[in-house]
Order: sequence, then C-alpha cells, then structure tokens
Amino acid sequence: MAAFNPAFDPTIVPSVDAVREAALNVRSFMPASRLERSDVLTNELGVEVWLKLELENPTGSFKVRGAFNVLAGLSAEERRAGVVASSAGNHGLGVAYAAKAFETPAMLYVPRTAPQVKKDGIRTLGAIVNDEALDYDAAMVLAKAHAERHGIRFINPCLGLDLLAGQGTVALELLEQLPSVGTVLICTGGGGLLGGMGAVLRMLAPQVRIVGVQSEETAAMTKSVHAGHVVDSPVTPTLADGLAGQIDADALHIGQQCADEMLLVTEAELGETIAWLHRTLDLKVEGAGAVTVAALRHGRVPSLSGPVVAVVSGRNIDESRLHTLLSTY
Repeated sequence: MAAFNPAFDPTIVPSVDAVREAALNVRSFMPASRLERSDVLTNELGVEVWLKLELENPTGSFKVRGAFNVLAGLSAEERRAGVVASSAGNHGLGVAYAAKAFETPAMLYVPRTAPQVKKDGIRTLGAIVNDEALDYDAAMVLAKAHAERHGIRFINPCLGLDLLAGQGTVALELLEQLPSVGTVLICTGGGGLLGGMGAVLRMLAPQVRIVGVQSEETAAMTKSVHAGHVVDSPVTPTLADGLAGQIDADALHIGQQCADEMLLVTEAELGETIAWLHRTLDLKVEGAGAVTVAALRHGRVPSLSGPVVAVVSGRNIDESRLHTLLSTY
C-alpha cells in the first residue's frame, strides 16, 4: 500500500505529542491492553492475526482512555461544576469511571434502547443516567442542551482533541507491542478511535493499512466517506449499538484522512462472530467490538497484509442477547 501524507485539520485530529501526553494520564490508572496472537484466526486466514483486547480495560472498552484524559485536563473548578455526555453506553461508562476517579458529578444521556448492563454500570459508578431519548442522536441533543443550560463541559463521545488523544494511546501501545504490524482493523462509529489511532499511525507508521469496520446498520461513516459528503443514515436495530448514530463534517474529515478503506459486515455475520468468539476464544464481546473479527472471518478484507491486528473493544453485552446468539449460531 502506498503511504500518503495526511492533511490533518489540527482542530480535529490531535498531534502525536498530544497523544504521548495522554499516555501519561492513561498509564496512571491502567496498564497497556493485551495484544494476543490468535492461532485459530492465523491458521484460518493464512496470515498472522493478533487481537488488541481493549475489552479487558476498566469499563470494558477503549472509551475510558479518552474520558480519563478529558477529566485529567479540566481545572478544579470545572471538575466541581460537573460534566455531561451522551453515549450509546461505553462512552458513558468511561466518563462515569473518570468522573468517580476525579470526584466530579456526571450526567449521562443514553438512548432508552441502550443495553441494560451499560446503564446499570454507569449508575453503579455514581453517575446519573437519563435514558428518555429515543435514539443515540436524540440523546446527544439533550446532553448538549444540558451542558449549555448549566454551563458545564459536554464530553463528545467521538470528537475533541483531548478525547481523541486519549483514544490514540491504543496505537502507541500497539506500535510498542508489534512494530511490524501491517494492517489494523478498527471498530468505527463516529470516528473517535479511528481519529486517535490514525493520528499516530499516519505519522509514525504510514506504511500501516488502516481499515475501519462497521455493521450495515451503523454505516454512517462508510456511506459518507464513499459519497464524499455527510450522508444521513436511518436509525435501525443493530447488534452494534455502540457504533450507531450519525456523523458530522468533523467526523467525515477523520474518516477521509485516517482510513484507507471502510468496510461493512452484515448483522448475521456479526451475530455469528459474537457466538464464535465466546465459544472458540472464551471472549465475551459486544457487537461494536466484534465487527473487526467479523470482517476477517467472513472475508470482507481483501488482500490481507500481515501481521494483522484487530481491535476488539466492548464486553458490555446483555446476557439475554448473548444467550440468544449462542442458541442461534
């Protein structure tokens, strides 16, 4: 793959130095997430495959990295005033975790369809949950209005230099763990992880092929990148609830500059992969975190160049949903 020099907008995509600073904050509360070679996938695909196990982080996903970095950068006065965020669930867990660590009041707006395990987890961490919104985008509208009404920080789940710098620490760790990485598959919703990791990989390892993966029912980024402009996507039921929602022009910039390609998996492929991960690798993975492995297992990634790393992020799946998938596939 021919590398190119990205034209990053510095108001959207963080610098590598900012990510390195964020790494100091992240390492203060969690070790590097494990990178584990998958012998099963390696043998099946004929190329070396590794899994970056972000689902083992506190709160079960990469989201806690960015949330903690945001809270770490707030003033004492801002922390006392509190924060508000909108989330499909995992960002909310990350914000709630960081808010508890910094003794900051936190209000989370989530869609009523968010998995109960995520809503319960946020409340257990001490944050307030409002789940009156019909969907993810409606929850964001409510959260932004709350921030404006109370004059407090709104923590966007997918955008913000401090947030993306935190997410980019995944890539710094990866380059330390596997300098020879050839392809990285990144679970992609609004572009937070893609933007953070892309900021690092494009500058420090431009030879690495970056593949963003979504489900067909959470395809706002893929459709927009392919069209060259923001495309609205219908809100439909999906196993990948953590990737749901629309994107804006800033997120599109991330997709255009940070992904060599955007790929989609079907809901059936995703469901089968969640069940396969549980049975074969003993991993409990939600839909948003399983899209990367689904793309590999179902032949969605052409011309694999190894070593391949699939980011697996998100263990917060309701038991009832998991049991249904295990009985179906």
